Parts: sequence; structure tokens; C-alpha cells
Amino acid sequence: MGKLFSIDSIFYRIGTIIIDLFYMNLLWILFTILGLGITGGASTTALYYVMLRRAEDKGNCNFKEFFYGFKKNFKKSTIVWIVLVSVFSIIYVNINNITFFQSIIGNTYMTMFLFAVQLLVLIEILIISIYIFSLLAMYDKPVNLLFKVAFVLGNKYFFTTLTCLTLMIIVLIGLFHVPIILCAGISGLIMLTSLIIKDKIILE
Repeated sequence: MGKLFSIDSIFYRIGTIIIDLFYMNLLWILFTILGLGITGGASTTALYYVMLRRAEDKGNCNFKEFFYGFKKNFKKSTIVWIVLVSVFSIIYVNINNITFFQSIIGNTYMTMFLFAVQLLVLIEILIISIYIFSLLAMYDKPVNLLFKVAFVLGNKYFFTTLTCLTLMIIVLIGLFHVPIILCAGISGLIMLTSLIIKDKIILE
């Protein structure tokens, strides 16, 4: 019985992972809310920094590492976050008001074409978001270069990207239907994403 709950047992490891996920998720929420949402990019970069190091057995899930990741590339993370959120919001509003645009354009085929283009851009924004914050967590490079690399990686590793995108969609849907997922959903998603892409995010 003692071995069952020893520090080398599977139960202890699973318990540790769950606690770490709750703790990191709490830090992500607090740092994002305290920054009135604007610091969401820096918080996400911090989470990737912690989880990528954990995936390579180089670090632990603690406040010191999270805060270091938060400060690292803070300005660039914020710029990236604002750009992504702004573009996503504009496209989301446009897609939800597609019938209004059709009434103005008066051409069904043109409306369908614009809808398809915006949907494609929306998907690319989600794909870029999978890679760019992990790149910010690892490299200190210009923002335009990081966007370019994130775009290339996202489309180069199609099946890896598709897996991560599927996980993202599942978590996002889950947040709306099962709010308790918010307690560890973001950190859990980034932990799994980090494990999947850690060997792909190489900036040559």
C-alpha cells in the first residue's frame, strides 16, 4: 500500500500533474485579469515557457518560472496578443453578420467567396496562435519574423497542427458547456500542445 502512494508511483505523478495544472491555470487567469486582458499574451507565453521546459524535464511548474516567462518578451507578447485578438474579433463579427453583407452586396456568390476567405483567415489565425507563443517563450526575435515562422510551421506540419487545432476546439467548446474546465483547461491544453510541438518549434 505504501508503494502505491510513494513518490515514484503513478498515482503520485498523476496527482502532481493535476495540482500543477490547476496552479498554472490559476496564475494564467490572475495575470490576465490583473492586466485587464491585455496581458493575455504575456500570460500565455509564460505558460508555454513553463510547459515546454517541463516537457523537456528542464523545469518545474512554479511561480518563479511562470513569472520569468511572463517578463520574457513581455512587449512582443502583448503586441502579438493585440494583433491576434483584433483580427479574430473583426473576422468573427464579419462572419456572424454575413447575411447583412449579402443584403448590401446583393451577390450570393461574392458573399460566399468573402465568407470562405474570412473563414480561411480565421483558421490561419488559430493555427498561428498555436505556434507563435511557444516561439516567444523560446526566442527573442522580431515580431514579424515570429509571425512568418509560426505561419510556416503551422502549414508545414499539417497533422501536428490539425491535432493541436482539434484539441483547442474541444477545450474552447468545453469551456462554454462545462465552465469548470476553466480551472485547468488552458494549462492542460498548453501542456498537451507543448508535448506535441516541442520538437517542431526550431528557429533556424
